[in-house]
Amino acid sequence: MSDSHSLNLAFEKDSDFYSCSSCNNKTILSCCDDSIHIVQHEVFALLLKTLNDHIQVKFQSIQESPMDAHHLAMFIFLLALFTYATTVVVEVMLRASESIYHTHVGNIRLFAGGLAAILLLSVLDPVLGCIISVIWVCLYVKIAYESFQELYRILCQIIAEVRHMLSKLSGRCLEEEEPNQPQV
Repeated sequence: MSDSHSLNLAFEKDSDFYSCSSCNNKTILSCCDDSIHIVQHEVFALLLKTLNDHIQVKFQSIQESPMDAHHLAMFIFLLALFTYATTVVVEVMLRASESIYHTHVGNIRLFAGGLAAILLLSVLDPVLGCIISVIWVCLYVKIAYESFQELYRILCQIIAEVRHMLSKLSGRCLEEEEPNQPQV
């Protein structure tokens, strides 16, 4: 068998996918975050490739291209795909700097990837696309709510820290002004 058609060892116990080399974990579900993100990207790429192939088959006998027939859906798809690619880069940068905000960027990445896949699905089958869109919106609202709670907590911490710093500064300013005043 040639190298390009070699067996997929993804689910064998000795494969790199099954055991994570960085954490030596032997289960797929509790593997480190990097492996999970790689798998998410691969699944997203496979899904878009599959939907794209089906769209090509559907539209090969029709004179009109999908860009002409579904121009709004395709335009939003391109925006979602661009957003996905941008957030992948930003998420990697935030992870490298060990920022706590990479989770929120990851949620935006998942949102954009899901939107891109749903838009391609709606080009193939509008009814199924609408049904999946409703489910996707429910999941998006849940993620947005959780992200909002986290951002609200972070904002409250920042405000508390700013108040604390201002109170220290105002206390120091008052201490500095008092010795300069004449004694009565």
